[in-house]
Amino acid sequence: MQQLHLNKKKIINDPVFGFINLQSDIIFDLLEHPIFQRLRHIKQLGLSYLVFPGANHTRFEHAIGTVHLMRQAISVLQIKGHEITDEEAEAVTIAILLHDIGHAPFSHVLENTLVNISHEEISLMLMQELNRQFSGKLDLAIKVFTNNYKKHFLHQLVASQLDMDRLDYLSRDSFFTGVVEGTVGIDRIIKMLNVHNDQLVVM
Repeated sequence: MQQLHLNKKKIINDPVFGFINLQSDIIFDLLEHPIFQRLRHIKQLGLSYLVFPGANHTRFEHAIGTVHLMRQAISVLQIKGHEITDEEAEAVTIAILLHDIGHAPFSHVLENTLVNISHEEISLMLMQELNRQFSGKLDLAIKVFTNNYKKHFLHQLVASQLDMDRLDYLSRDSFFTGVVEGTVGIDRIIKMLNVHNDQLVVM
């Protein structure tokens, strides 16, 4: 019997950014994995929904939003002449997709309460387990995530004052809580991203 080809180039309708194209087989496979799927049940803002009834969004959609922003940032930097290979682009996208997989229920509320360890450390351990299951395909993503790759600006796209994590959660949290003070000019910031001396800058 001929096996049907599974279309992994899915399109997700995100309430904040609109239609997001996954564009990658491995991103699809990681998103479908139970370790990632548990993020559907991890509230982005912990107990804030008790004050802001709309704040029921989760780490799942936040992670997808960061992937969308990461692809935009990569494209901008490439247009400006900075070399980012397809392999590096996929690695930094995987790193941002998985950056929050170590969060406990209610996100930061229970961090260092259930266990005396940060969610970043747990995320790294889960990434290493996924890397084992995916036969080493996450090697470069882990190097980027831990800032052990030669192009340090790639890590800064994942974790810094200009990272895609921050750009997503500021807009997403503002959207779902109705607190307009959190709105930032994401398009402008991303379009002004650049790299100077291996550091991510806005200029």
